Amino acid sequence: MDFEQPTGPTEPDVDTHESGHYTANWLRFQLIAQTVYLVKEAFKLPLEYLIVGLNHRTAPLDVRERLSLTKAELPQALGAMESFGVPGVILSTCNRSEFYTMEPSAPEGIGEARINEFLVEHFKVSMAEFEGRLYAYSGPQSISHLFRVCSGLDSMILGEEQIIGQVREAFDAGLKTGTVPGPLSKLFQQALRAGRKVRRQTGIGHNALSVSRACVELAKETLGNLSQMTAMVVGSGDAGGLAAEVLNLSGVKDIVITNRTHQRAVELANDLSGRAIPFQEMPAAIRDTDILIGCTGSPGYVVEAGMVREAMAGRAERPLFLIDIAVPRDIDPDAARLSNVVLHDVDGLESIATSSHQDKEQEARAAEEMVAEEADHFLAWRQAQHAQPTITALRNQAERIRAEELEKTLRKLSAKLDPQELASLDAMTRAIVKKLLHGPTIYLKEQGTADVRSLAKDMFRLADEGDQESTDSCG
Repeated sequence: MDFEQPTGPTEPDVDTHESGHYTANWLRFQLIAQTVYLVKEAFKLPLEYLIVGLNHRTAPLDVRERLSLTKAELPQALGAMESFGVPGVILSTCNRSEFYTMEPSAPEGIGEARINEFLVEHFKVSMAEFEGRLYAYSGPQSISHLFRVCSGLDSMILGEEQIIGQVREAFDAGLKTGTVPGPLSKLFQQALRAGRKVRRQTGIGHNALSVSRACVELAKETLGNLSQMTAMVVGSGDAGGLAAEVLNLSGVKDIVITNRTHQRAVELANDLSGRAIPFQEMPAAIRDTDILIGCTGSPGYVVEAGMVREAMAGRAERPLFLIDIAVPRDIDPDAARLSNVVLHDVDGLESIATSSHQDKEQEARAAEEMVAEEADHFLAWRQAQHAQPTITALRNQAERIRAEELEKTLRKLSAKLDPQELASLDAMTRAIVKKLLHGPTIYLKEQGTADVRSLAKDMFRLADEGDQESTDSCG
């Protein structure tokens, strides 16, 4: 799978161009893009997996949401990322933003530099804001990371049930946009299979929490019995639906659903015997609410501090428990400064997450072992794909030599041999070549690093056909 020469940001218009005023961004992109393109074309280097991202362990919420994307924003971001020469997949959840792509194996760090350029341009941020926050994984480390993510081992809540669906949706979005290189597609397919296998064969997913479930658990832990309380869920997507369902199972009798698309709120409320209210009625309805869960996909606050202040003015000393599990956040953090208002965001679920980790330590060890085994299997397959051009060149050379030598022999013996004997001689020489090449072929598949492949080419004087990506499927 070759990178196409990237198109990148649009070149300045003619007048600007003729006056010599190129934008700094355009020049910077052209320098990086042309360098990588020329290197790739000149040396036909193999491509390696690359992940650049941040998560709940490396960055607090106010930093993570700077790189967050809603579902509606994802296609445009994928196209922008591709324009910087790094087509791939973007995984954006409440606890992580990760950017998956392929990069040439040399020069080192060129793919990471291009992703950083994309982040600066697309999200209008400075890399100084993310000093020590971003991680970059490549090669085997990137394979292991995605396998752990799909298995719920890298989540804040160990084994949480939503992440594998979120990875699937991110992968599907990339496929629909046409930004997923073949080898990266293989990685995601295998990682998703591994994630499902780990959940089937270990207890990591048994009684697993999700962020939506955890926020209700936090409410129960803080408030006790919820049955006599009124709960409002702002948002009727996957997270909102799950939060409403868990509230219902927790005995909450009065569940209010609101959403910008009112019909979706009505459908969810009907499923739970709850109430749906128009979105514009939400500020007034907060006055009668005990628990409010924000989980929309909106890019900005939908519950503003002023809105909460007005609601609290009409409810005496009655406390209000706010839980914001959206990223970007739904609820203005300034609401937490109001009297009798308690606000938790997604990072406030840490206590529930810690308890989940302690309960699943044994299952986590078994899952880690299985993930390591699955990742090693994929890495071995991947290495074999890198070695395939060298193996093919070796076999082609051996076949050419066999055919030439057999022809010389047959010119001397053909008159003395019948057709059956000629066929037997041909089969015998093929068998000899196959047996001679069996050992080198296995070694190249299992130990075919770049150095080993280079040594094989020199040893057998193979023509350099380039390490092109194989399109074979992974078994």
